[in-house]
Amino acid sequence: MSWNLRPSQRAFTIQHAGYSVELTRWNGLLGYRVGYRDYREPIEFALGSAGAQGDKAIVTMESTCVSVRLAFDVHGQVRITGTLRNHSAEDLALDRLALTTEVRLGSGTGRHSFFKNGYQSWSETRSFCAQDRELVPLLHTMTVLQDNPRNLSSQKRGEFTSDMFAVLGNLEKKLFLLLGQAGGFRQFIYIKTTLAADESVASRLELQFDFVGQVLPAGGQVDLDAVVIIADDHANRIQDRYFDLIQIDGDSSRDLPTGWCSWYYYYAKVSERDVRENLDAIRARKVDWRHFVLDDGYETAVGDWLSTNDRFPDGLAPIAASIRAVGLTPGLWIAPFIARRNSRLYREHSEWLLRDDKGKPVLAGWNPTWGLEGRFYGLDTTHPGFQEQLREWIQAIVHTWGFRYLKLDFTYGACLYGLAYDRSLSAAERLALGYTIIREAAGEDVFILGCGSPLSPAVGLVDAMRVGPDVAPYWFAKYRYYLTRDPHALCTKFAIRNVLNRCQMHRRLWINDPDCLLLRDTDTKLTPDERMSLVNAVIISGGMYFISDRLTQLVPRTWKRMDKIERLVRECDQGRPWALDYMERGIPEIVYNSKGYLAVFNFVDRTIHKRVPLNAYLERRLDQRDWFVDVWNSDLFIVSDGILDLGQMRAHSSRLLKFQASAAMPI
Repeated sequence: MSWNLRPSQRAFTIQHAGYSVELTRWNGLLGYRVGYRDYREPIEFALGSAGAQGDKAIVTMESTCVSVRLAFDVHGQVRITGTLRNHSAEDLALDRLALTTEVRLGSGTGRHSFFKNGYQSWSETRSFCAQDRELVPLLHTMTVLQDNPRNLSSQKRGEFTSDMFAVLGNLEKKLFLLLGQAGGFRQFIYIKTTLAADESVASRLELQFDFVGQVLPAGGQVDLDAVVIIADDHANRIQDRYFDLIQIDGDSSRDLPTGWCSWYYYYAKVSERDVRENLDAIRARKVDWRHFVLDDGYETAVGDWLSTNDRFPDGLAPIAASIRAVGLTPGLWIAPFIARRNSRLYREHSEWLLRDDKGKPVLAGWNPTWGLEGRFYGLDTTHPGFQEQLREWIQAIVHTWGFRYLKLDFTYGACLYGLAYDRSLSAAERLALGYTIIREAAGEDVFILGCGSPLSPAVGLVDAMRVGPDVAPYWFAKYRYYLTRDPHALCTKFAIRNVLNRCQMHRRLWINDPDCLLLRDTDTKLTPDERMSLVNAVIISGGMYFISDRLTQLVPRTWKRMDKIERLVRECDQGRPWALDYMERGIPEIVYNSKGYLAVFNFVDRTIHKRVPLNAYLERRLDQRDWFVDVWNSDLFIVSDGILDLGQMRAHSSRLLKFQASAAMPI
């Protein structure tokens, strides 16, 4: 279905031809700096500046220093493109271009919600309703570590922010609108909304292009990333349409990574002895894994990646050789775009650090696992000296030591707001440049995983992407959440939240990394139900499958379950997951995979009677007498009048069900 354009003297309006969707009262604001002077100049969307040409409208504006040209193409979907040109005689630093509109979604009243995609891997991703507040951490170090300091919520009820894309929904009318970045990935794009408390009143949307201080020389021009607006009556189908539109051919065709990672048992205290102990366990069990990843803890300092500490006295080349000897691909963790003060890099090459307006290194966060002095700083990927160092690191790690799997962590460090060597690049382009240099140095056959990474600049540049915060050997970080007001608080509950809310990215933009499974029943505060909820979330989403336990301490029943977990993960990897209720609650509880699986969760803190109205989500995929079997205990559940009754479910528990056609139902 197409859209219609209606530019007029009083309003610039876009209407959908088939759905009751209207975006009207468009206007804009451009921000930039020339020398020490800041400019904020409006863009008028009126008949004098907007010329309609069939299914396209052109908006032009000549400001003091910048010429703006915006094109609105409404053939099939709304597609916004544009250019900014510096027509002055001086260089200028671009800040933001903001476009605002009022949106009516459905006629009359309706219960509205807003789905927020977080800035980077660890950032909160969930839906909100008009009565909710989107929190911001009290501590700046937590904000810069996990969120986007340039796109923070006002924390007022009904006001929300999103990065890259967002979905606005009228739940009563079953009508949804998606705005999303759709090409180039040269800028950061934000979507902000104000959901009206009176549901009969139009909501407000703001679309921002953030250049983060990119310098546009006199006479220079920058192309805006394309933005699309899509309407649909199905919340999952609208995301499918968007990700299918922006995916890059061949981007996620690699085999699904599986294996072991050192982090969630040993953390930064891992040793060569620990590595060899777990390799011996793998050799004895003959598991069908692909990778063995040594995580943080081997380096002398964060920022010095070719120098190992005294727990690895022989260096890492023998470790990689031992991993290959058991038939696995060696993997290594590095954080290539940050450095700590105690590193040789920080001391000897301070010119490689991003700097603020006062010349100080730009803080990238604080990591308690690195001690009280765990502060670290962002690096400048545009500096020729650092680029050469980056190539040297990857050359040694991949081609000399033999690691063919790279886990690149804290990569947001390349995107921080600061003064770079080459200021003609935006912050998003600085990150893309870093990924490109690593890929060229490593080679096309090396597997690259992004972590702690802003999402849009990495599309097409990584093989896999962490899509949530770290898991943990506990369910919920209540003290961190309530005392510091941290909505991204590291815990298994919030890791599952992001994994389910971002499940539709899998095999479209990259291979999703849901983080590791913690299967141990010792050295953990997770209950058996909580551990299985993490297992079922990983399976139903079809993403990567890694274990992070001390393998010698796992009991036989756990080893036996691993084979089934891997088989189920690989099967669901070939399907398409849908979090069916993601627009209705912050953490989805009903997740469907097109290979015929359904995961149902209870995320509340008490036992409840769980009844799932499947007819509301899968009415064209179910028969009235279809049934499901629990894959773990073979319990049978019959769909009756479109309702799946699962009976009592304990707090934080889940069920993973396999769909069975009614014709095959047992007597």
